[in-house]
Amino acid sequence: MKAPLRSKIWKFLRISVLTLLTLALVFAGLPALFLLLDVPSFAVGEDALWVLRWQNDAAGSSIEFNLWPLMAIALIIGLTTVLIPIWRSRKH
Repeated sequence: MKAPLRSKIWKFLRISVLTLLTLALVFAGLPALFLLLDVPSFAVGEDALWVLRWQNDAAGSSIEFNLWPLMAIALIIGLTTVLIPIWRSRKH
């Protein structure tokens, strides 16, 4: 494997993992914010493509996250960060 390709792969992995961790931290802080603002129950997405479900009622509150869409978002951000400079360099 060539050194430039190896560095691009490591850059992709670093960015993807950092994006996933950032999304996880943002979503970890959501329950406190939702409770503070007294947000009613809701869901983001449907069926297999749901991302977030928030339940807030008299019995208590809970939050659920679907990891697969978050991982897909992180991978897309990582890929675009690595591929955009490659596409720009080929145009010139």
